[in-house]
Amino acid sequence: MKPYEIAAEIKPSKRQLEWQKTEFYGFINIGLPTVVNREWTDGNIKAENFVPEKFNAEEWVTFFKEAGFKGMVLNVKHHDGFCLWYSAYTDYSVENSFNWEAENRDMVQMLSEECKRQGLKFGIAISPLDRRASCYGKGEEYNEYFKKLLREVLTKYGDIFYVRFDGAAEANKDGYTQEYDWEGYYEVVRECQPDAVIALVGPDVRWYGNEWGVIRKNEWSVVPKYYSIEEAIKRSKEPPSRKNKKREKKHDMDLGSRKSIKKESEFIWYPCEVSVSMRDRWYYHKEDEYSAKTKDRLQKLYLEAVGGNCALMLGVPPMKDGSFSEMDYQILMAFGKSQRQTYNYKVSCTAEFSASSSLSEEFSVNNLTNSDENKTWKPAKDDLQPEIVITFKEKDMFDRVLMMEHIENGQHVEEYELYVDNGDGKFKRIEKGGVIGYKRIHKIAPIEVKRVKIKITSYRGELEMQEITLY
Repeated sequence: MKPYEIAAEIKPSKRQLEWQKTEFYGFINIGLPTVVNREWTDGNIKAENFVPEKFNAEEWVTFFKEAGFKGMVLNVKHHDGFCLWYSAYTDYSVENSFNWEAENRDMVQMLSEECKRQGLKFGIAISPLDRRASCYGKGEEYNEYFKKLLREVLTKYGDIFYVRFDGAAEANKDGYTQEYDWEGYYEVVRECQPDAVIALVGPDVRWYGNEWGVIRKNEWSVVPKYYSIEEAIKRSKEPPSRKNKKREKKHDMDLGSRKSIKKESEFIWYPCEVSVSMRDRWYYHKEDEYSAKTKDRLQKLYLEAVGGNCALMLGVPPMKDGSFSEMDYQILMAFGKSQRQTYNYKVSCTAEFSASSSLSEEFSVNNLTNSDENKTWKPAKDDLQPEIVITFKEKDMFDRVLMMEHIENGQHVEEYELYVDNGDGKFKRIEKGGVIGYKRIHKIAPIEVKRVKIKITSYRGELEMQEITLY
């Protein structure tokens, strides 16, 4: 088999599939760095200084839902070791933030319960770096301590859809750098939360590689095994290699095309997450207000990330009193409202769909308008450039084409073209694109048409489409 044929047969795990459907989730960083206006702290700031007196779990979750998020990820322990839950293994936690006069200070408990009540997914981020723990840098002793913390936070608070490991490491006061037991950490997650994906330094979700939202034109979820986190960890223990550096630079903007993978033989499903903050930094700093992303910038990010076969995690940093900046709040509320308006009316809902072929009646082109994600369209096996035509009863206007492959059975589309018929009976090509994957949202200038044609000009393996909708 050719490399691209092997890649076409790679499929996601159930947990990866469910994570991808989350699409857009918020990332909260709050803690002692917020109190002292820094991004990192040294583990010596007293827990009693954390006083988010305006914190209200119900208000936070309601805000996230209105902003359009489908999940909330809370950074439960940053590099300073301060825990946002009540722990039996450390006193450096919100339990001892006694200046915060509240009946319950366990933020993980309150937010996880409120997310469940309002129907939002809940996830955590946690750093193995610990500037507070005296055993940090002492090998297995620290790894066992961290695994106890991890098991505790993963078993006390119900279902968790996402676990994000930070990879930061440093030497302790004696000059010893902790070697993390990544495999052991992953085993704890699989044991305690088998449905959770492991991200950033993890085997399930691939970090995009920057925090500015600069996104590849074509993002493949199937990539060479070379890019797996296991291989990356192995390489990190070896002397730098000119061959590896050259390879990574060569493929940085193209991880999955036929040309890029022509010398590969092993592949993995390793989908991409774009992570970016509302501001320049992850924690709240008043001086960062100038950098707050506008509604228009967020819409562009969403189109390029979620509409480009990625998931988007957006950092929304609360202030030290536990409330959100009014500026951030208003921008995100406007963004959420705009998203609901944009994707509320399906222009193509009453149109007629036809195709150049269908594999069988079971895989009819009409399945593309069915809300059942398991009803799909497949072209005939000999239809190498299949076409879907959408015909309106009367001329209608649209500016977005949403396309979804049935990625449960892999990722296949390599290139497509968009055509329109303005009413004269002739198709004119107006756009072309590359991969589709889980979701591609192709935005065009608003145009009034009688018919729309989508032509899949190149695909690998057995093409299977789940949805096509015009907005």
